[in-house]
Amino acid sequence: MNPKTLGYTTMIVSATLMGCVGLFSRNINTSGDVIAFTRMIVGAICIFAIMLYQGKAQQLKNITLTPAVITSGVCLGLCLAAYVSATQYTTLANAVFLIYTGPVFSTILAAIFLKEKISALTASMLTAVFIGCLFIIGIISYNPHTGLTLSLSFSKENMIGDILGLMSGIGYGLYLFFSRYRTDIGSDSRSLFNFSFGAIAIAICFIINPPSLAAMDGTSWLWLLSMGFFIGFGALSLLTIAAKHLKAAELACISYLETVVGAGLGILVFSESLTVLQAIGGVLVIGGGMGEIVINIIKKRALSHKPLPQS
Repeated sequence: MNPKTLGYTTMIVSATLMGCVGLFSRNINTSGDVIAFTRMIVGAICIFAIMLYQGKAQQLKNITLTPAVITSGVCLGLCLAAYVSATQYTTLANAVFLIYTGPVFSTILAAIFLKEKISALTASMLTAVFIGCLFIIGIISYNPHTGLTLSLSFSKENMIGDILGLMSGIGYGLYLFFSRYRTDIGSDSRSLFNFSFGAIAIAICFIINPPSLAAMDGTSWLWLLSMGFFIGFGALSLLTIAAKHLKAAELACISYLETVVGAGLGILVFSESLTVLQAIGGVLVIGGGMGEIVINIIKKRALSHKPLPQS
């Protein structure tokens, strides 16, 4: 298998596993923060074991921790806790689409604090994601009698889950933003710090609001440990392999497969349904997130195949 094929294959499997978060969480009788904490701990242990095996653990001694490194890990942990909780209170489609609003918040923060310019193309893609978000949570809705309506309220059925989904999107955006700092740290070391500080952040939340494991039976523990292995270790290991063979843009595009898998599982396994506007919203979120990347790839390929002028 050539490197590109290996990269695409491992990334597709990784994104598919990540899209199964809702399937696992709904079979575990405990709160989302406990599930996210387990995933963080398993991820940290597996990354450290891989670093030990590869002889990279010594690199950790030479890394100076800064607030940006700690904060990115904290944001990742709280983001995943909110996301897993969202899958338990709203549809899987809503939860997975809303967390992928994160790049919007990250881009806006980068424009404000890092003075990065937002091009017309980027602005249009961000607008598409924003409108898609309004469709998904029902702020923009459609009724045959009244037509399109704008209401600053969430649907009663999914209100808690949708709010948690938005919080996970904000947390994901903050994680992406703070990850822009300290790019000198290797991916393995950064992943270890992210998982570790994410777990610490959730553990602090446990002190404030202790979780309950009273409803956890044997089946729940099996699902929880399986989630930690397959989605924590499995998806993470495959992502690491894919990152060695694919460009960042290619990784970002394929990562949006997670939204399709998450929404599909909700429909096929849990008999959830999407309104036409919610489906359009999902398409806008995916298209807005992938659009600029795809367009830039097409432009680069067109330029590379453009014949040189004759002298």
